[in-house]
Amino acid sequence: MTPIENGDRSARNTRHPLGVRITAGLLGVLCLVLGPVGYLRAISAGSESAAEWYTLGFSVSVGLPLLAAAITTVAGDRRAALWSLALLGWPVVYVAAIHLAIG
Repeated sequence: MTPIENGDRSARNTRHPLGVRITAGLLGVLCLVLGPVGYLRAISAGSESAAEWYTLGFSVSVGLPLLAAAITTVAGDRRAALWSLALLGWPVVYVAAIHLAIG
């Protein structure tokens, strides 16, 4: 008889780790795409709406990886959490690349 059948709690918080990784991957892709798009829109926007685009671009670039890391940490997937946290370096990369391409 397994511990779960005996009434003990499961050692994992989820029975579907693939779903957790798909969710983290989707959030990561959104971070990789929407962050640079928001930053490019901020650069091309006028002085009235540039602040909103900067805020949206950086909040997507930082907030979504942190959300993915929180989800995967609760699910017990350390590797996916570390990959999600590695995406926090993405804003440095795309800001530098955009300014090198423009200048």
